[in-house]
Amino acid sequence: MTVDDIEPAMAVVEAADSVHVTQGVHPPRTPPSAAQRQAQRRAHARFVERDGPGAWVASSDGRLVGVAESIRRKGFWGLSMLFVQPEFQSRGVGRELLSAALGYAKGARVRMIQSSPDPRAMRRYALAGLAMHPAAELGGTPDRAAIPAALPGRAGAEEDLDLVEEVEAHLGRSRTEDVAFGLTDERNRLDVVDEAGRRGWSLWHPGRLIMLGATDEDTAEVLLWRYLAGVEGEALAYGLTSASNWAFGVAHAARLTVRVGGAMFVDGMELPAPWIPSGWYF
Repeated sequence: MTVDDIEPAMAVVEAADSVHVTQGVHPPRTPPSAAQRQAQRRAHARFVERDGPGAWVASSDGRLVGVAESIRRKGFWGLSMLFVQPEFQSRGVGRELLSAALGYAKGARVRMIQSSPDPRAMRRYALAGLAMHPAAELGGTPDRAAIPAALPGRAGAEEDLDLVEEVEAHLGRSRTEDVAFGLTDERNRLDVVDEAGRRGWSLWHPGRLIMLGATDEDTAEVLLWRYLAGVEGEALAYGLTSASNWAFGVAHAARLTVRVGGAMFVDGMELPAPWIPSGWYF
């Protein structure tokens, strides 16, 4: 994949995503704004620049018809996305793209894939040797009367990346450089809790909680409540598994909708907890 492939790759993602909406794989979402599309372009470009060996495209008669992007962070490999133009699905394009992206996983201690409910995708990832953990998302407008009046924590900044790194080491992961990249988007916010015996962080913007990590479930709950307190309108978080019961408790208390669909596939470690993954950076 090259930077020249970014626009056609985004078109493939949008086409495949629209079919998922039609099929009921996930509910309709607001079309991206100009700022969101620009952020998506920057993120795709980062895959090419930072994780080029894990970014692949497939073409037919000069037309880009599929894209796979994956990351490598020390001993961790994750498949960030795999999309195929709808009319080219079930023709082996996805299988070839996954095989190419898996080459970037060689020597990795951990492999992880966040999957949609598409049965073809889930079968493909299971056959790649990863264990399946059903996943859910939470969404809707939070009941503001349910949000605790006094929440520990504060707004974070680039100076708090050392805290992020220490919490990530506790989780057995390494997302610090991806959090740093996220902070280059002016829409994103970092929240931190840094008290005796409890530490954690979350990266979010008004439309979605992007990712979260904490040393304990009580701190993770505080961070999720802080996100809901900062949202004006609808909230969204996804990639939640059976290790995320603390998050489901907050969701039900805030009268959000919990929708089961898709799965987290993991090989080489237990699911990190307490933790919320980013769809692209885990």
